[in-house]
Amino acid sequence: MLELKLISPARTVAATEEPHVLHYDAWLIAGGTCLMALARQIFGILTPPTITPGRKHRADAEERRRLCSETLVANLAVIALSPARYTGLAVSLENAKLTRYDRRDFNVDVLRSVIEEFAEAGLVTVEEAVFKERRTVVAPTASFRYLVAKLGIAVTDVVQLEGRETIELWSGSRKSRHKKIIDYRHSPEADALRAEMATVNGVLNAADIRLEGGAVGPINLVRKFRIEQPDGLHSFDRHGRLYGGFWEDLPKDLRHLLTIGGELVVDLDFVSMFVQLAYCRQGVEPPEGDLYAIPGLEGHRKIVKRLMVSLFFRNSKAQRLPSGTKDALPEGWSMERLKAAASDIHPPIAPLFDTNVGFELMASESEILVGILLELASKGIAALPMHDGIMIAESHKEIAIETMRTVSRLKVARELPVAEKPILMPGQNNSPLWSSRGASE
Repeated sequence: MLELKLISPARTVAATEEPHVLHYDAWLIAGGTCLMALARQIFGILTPPTITPGRKHRADAEERRRLCSETLVANLAVIALSPARYTGLAVSLENAKLTRYDRRDFNVDVLRSVIEEFAEAGLVTVEEAVFKERRTVVAPTASFRYLVAKLGIAVTDVVQLEGRETIELWSGSRKSRHKKIIDYRHSPEADALRAEMATVNGVLNAADIRLEGGAVGPINLVRKFRIEQPDGLHSFDRHGRLYGGFWEDLPKDLRHLLTIGGELVVDLDFVSMFVQLAYCRQGVEPPEGDLYAIPGLEGHRKIVKRLMVSLFFRNSKAQRLPSGTKDALPEGWSMERLKAAASDIHPPIAPLFDTNVGFELMASESEILVGILLELASKGIAALPMHDGIMIAESHKEIAIETMRTVSRLKVARELPVAEKPILMPGQNNSPLWSSRGASE
């Protein structure tokens, strides 16, 4: 039986880190003829659960197994075919009450049983979950990949079944290990947010988005909001970032392999956005120059940015550096010293430090981003969201920059600065994508 495995506190973080995985999506199904044939073939070779001799398997139970098997085949096909090079499928096998986020025609018990059947048939390997650290990871074997190749299956044979929730509400945090998804109540506000996501996902799936020339399969972004306590008011005014795009976890040195409509992409970013939003909240213009520049920490911008942003996510006085950051700073720097230096440079926003206002700033950030995506979508333009920026086809660069400036002005009453971030290119690359970028410069 697949079950959660407890982990000793002595185990290292590296041993429990989740690899580059695709998170299991119960709404992925077989759409193409070849993939449907594979799903039927695999279901036919599975060994069903043992029942009392002389009795038959219930028809409804068999249908649940079949649907679950088809969905698992579709997810594994994405693993096998996606140019995003996932190492496995992360699956939650925790028993819980069904919520608005769950597919109703089968449950986790059926999924657990079907995964075991796939493993017994030699179609997958299973790395069991680590309690409160990592989900069960299921990976297709060479046998599964052979069947996919033999039948000529393409990732475009995988389709998204309607019904998956795109507006999620969470309480707690991953850091506190008390993160919990909330089965929130129906509301007009949630309906409006859901309609926005339908528009965004519709434009993305209609666009020809490719990685290294290969199709990437269905795209279904979700928007995640946060409340403090599970029994608190179900509101959608904190956090709100978008997740689920394969490009979000794509290493920066592989972004040059992305294309939209056959064009290479450009990476557009709001400059120092979190600090900019803090100044907007205070109704004050920020100073000129790099807002993360602190005297004495030249050359340490990345860690300064991380630590300054963390000041907005504390509800008590910042006294200690976050784990793993001390060695990244020069000797003699503490959290107290960094906070004091940041306060000296940015006195108008210093009152926001240690007030846990970060999730509200994050909500403003996400409102701006969704507004940009919707405005571009109204013009038939697809953009890949990156929390505080977008990646977009080169030919749409200028209209995207103007849209980013306009929407930010509408949302926070000030036009936020936009910059193009360089996309890392390999030193030598003979691919057509590299050649086309080189020819355009």
